[in-house]
Amino acid sequence: MSVDLIPRKGLALGLAMFALTALAGSAQAARPEIDTAGMAAIDIDVQGATVSSVLRMFSEFSGRNIIAGPEVSGKITAKLDGVPWLVALDNVLRAHGFAWEETADGDIIRVTTSEKLSNERLNEEVVERRREEFLPLETEIIKVSYASAEEMQEPLEILLSTRGKIETDERTNALIVTDIGSRLGRVREMAKILDFKTAQVEINAELVDVDTRAIRDLGISWDVTGLNQGDASGSGSVDATVPGVGVVNFNLTGTDADFTSQLQALARDDKAKIISNPRITTADNKEAKIIVGKKIPLVVSDESGNAVTELTTVGIKLTVVPHINQDDRITLDMHPEVSDLSAQATVQGGIIIVTSEAQTRVIVENGQTAVIGGLIRTNESSVDQGVPYLKDIPLLG
Repeated sequence: MSVDLIPRKGLALGLAMFALTALAGSAQAARPEIDTAGMAAIDIDVQGATVSSVLRMFSEFSGRNIIAGPEVSGKITAKLDGVPWLVALDNVLRAHGFAWEETADGDIIRVTTSEKLSNERLNEEVVERRREEFLPLETEIIKVSYASAEEMQEPLEILLSTRGKIETDERTNALIVTDIGSRLGRVREMAKILDFKTAQVEINAELVDVDTRAIRDLGISWDVTGLNQGDASGSGSVDATVPGVGVVNFNLTGTDADFTSQLQALARDDKAKIISNPRITTADNKEAKIIVGKKIPLVVSDESGNAVTELTTVGIKLTVVPHINQDDRITLDMHPEVSDLSAQATVQGGIIIVTSEAQTRVIVENGQTAVIGGLIRTNESSVDQGVPYLKDIPLLG
């Protein structure tokens, strides 16, 4: 009898050791790879599951360490298909009043209530601000190479502590920053991002006075986009029109050298005259202004009622703000304006200036031309024909 018992104990012990070893080996083999990015898709379908069991499921799926405080309790119901597990975890917890955060080293995900986490972060900010009040202030000069130091001042000031300040030196285009060391580092890094070399745009404007009848003879109409358009087009609306100057009734069209050759043909036949060909270079998102006209003195009254002379520009004005797009196309915000002296006069004998203007936006390719038509002046004239002196006698002239 005793002989039979010994093998059974040994067998039972051996089976127990084997089962334990197999269980441990099975658990080790089932541990997944750690997904730190949180992008692995997960399917969830739980109804009334405990929070702890759901968190355990996320931990086993992702390989991440997840802990929850005693305040985390309750039941969870959720169904998600093919959602990145970190997105799923965030939404499931938020839907049930919980929140999570990673530890500083990123190894552990801590889960608590949304209210508790919010209060903890608020307390941390208060402690940090109090600590900053006792840290020594430092001053650093940051030289700005491409941007304007004055323009950079406002966006950088939001990075300062309550004791910090930023001053600008116009002569050297530099920022003088005073704050604690950690805040200085933030300002320095942001200044590097904002201080980049701004792309420039060259605007070549050719102002041409063309007889409208001659344009129609060549089969060109400002109101019909019959030109070789390319990809860019746009249109503008008139803000104000006054008889005498004409109408800023135009369309914008991308064109090529064919249109230039047509203008040259008109010029050779004395049907077109190049008024001006100004070129101006401006930075991206910066306004450029071209004015072709004359300044006339006008007598106006100042605040005290005294008569003073003021110079007013009359002629053609073109204001352009270029925006360089990511695809190297250029968006032009344009404001053309044409003004002239009216033949009429006020009751007091003053001068009337009539003006037409418009506001438009057009997108063109790099190197392409935008054409503005319709800046039309109406000039009326009469020609007397006949024999001198005799033409004024009825039936003879």
